[in-house]
Amino acid sequence: MFRYLEFWGQKIAMFPFFTGMGILASAFLIFNQLKGMRVSAERENLLMSAIPFVFIFGVAGGYIADAVFRGGVNALFVNPFGYGLTFFGWLTGGMLFLLIYSRISGLKYAYLLNLFLPSFTFAQALGRIGCFLGGCCYGRPAKIWGVSYPPGSVPYIHHGATPLVPIQLYESAYLFVVFIILFGLIRFKHRGAWYLILMPAGRFVLEFLRDDERGIFLSNFLSPSQWISLILGITGVWWLCKIKSMEKELCLKKTM
Repeated sequence: MFRYLEFWGQKIAMFPFFTGMGILASAFLIFNQLKGMRVSAERENLLMSAIPFVFIFGVAGGYIADAVFRGGVNALFVNPFGYGLTFFGWLTGGMLFLLIYSRISGLKYAYLLNLFLPSFTFAQALGRIGCFLGGCCYGRPAKIWGVSYPPGSVPYIHHGATPLVPIQLYESAYLFVVFIILFGLIRFKHRGAWYLILMPAGRFVLEFLRDDERGIFLSNFLSPSQWISLILGITGVWWLCKIKSMEKELCLKKTM
């Protein structure tokens, strides 16, 4: 288990390292899409300048969500330190910034979501590898095939040397497949909606195999991520139906 990388005597945890690599990959994917669409230099600069703010809002949203889910709303005011990041909080923060930015820049919100959301898939996949190596977001005790974590890691504290389901790697593999589908099979204007359908669908199912502390949202019946997955999935289906309806109306007008 490689929990750290060492550069010039300095240790870097695997999770932030892989997350950082994922962020860089997302930025490259966004840039590459813009080059492929041959947008003007002005629009390209406008969109590329939004990238750091998307991730800043994402980090803030991810931290706030983790604090609320695990410590309650009061944790934000009484003891707001010592929490981690949740991806769905990160995603919500990023989407909130894109909504604000669409109002400021005059760019359509749907266009921004179609551009940014699919690019996050690759970052998520890399981040999950970092989770696996770092020992967070671990799975339940495995019945068939599992991974034992070393002494000192969080999974070892809770489960000892018991083999656990490598759920992080399962989710990473699923996200890479979603990434290929979005960029290889889905048209640009449908990508945001399909992202909101496919990504949460896999997360909802895989959450049943997790065993780490994830907090509470609405009820104990489902994990916070599963509740949010349902909300995002329904939103994605609604958005896709709306797109299809608009396309159908446009075709009818052309045939009249």
